[in-house]
Amino acid sequence: MGETPEVSPEDALQVAQRAMNRCSDLEDEVEKLREENSNLVDRVTTLELRYQDLEGTKPYDDLDRDGRVGRVREHAFQRATNGHGKATLDYNDVMWSVFDGEPSADYCYKLMRLAAEAPGFEYRDPAGKGKQLAVDADEARTGAAFSSAKKTDSEGVI
Repeated sequence: MGETPEVSPEDALQVAQRAMNRCSDLEDEVEKLREENSNLVDRVTTLELRYQDLEGTKPYDDLDRDGRVGRVREHAFQRATNGHGKATLDYNDVMWSVFDGEPSADYCYKLMRLAAEAPGFEYRDPAGKGKQLAVDADEARTGAAFSSAKKTDSEGVI
């Protein structure tokens, strides 16, 4: 059998230090990539919202149910991202901030329940408070989209 070369402790230490430096560089690169990924997810989410709200200039009466649900989700998501990542809406927010007083309170609650069918959105009825649509922006970003979870029968999907 062949002899294994002698490795001095200093040589071994230098090899270990170079390996640690490479690991540290890789960790820095991974962190940069995670941050870049998070920024890209934010941009894609915002673009999805913008795309889905191209009807944003349409009057309330010209929107279908999915368009109205999409506007509720977008408003809640924007409020969450402009704040601390979480937000809640009550029916007054939906009625006045989203639709300028157009829908009834009952229809606002229905839109809130439908909006809550997407990941990151939750319909709550806490004791002592009014019903709310809560959104966690981080969780909502993982969802497929902000359109209504249910499609009409005419689209062939239930």
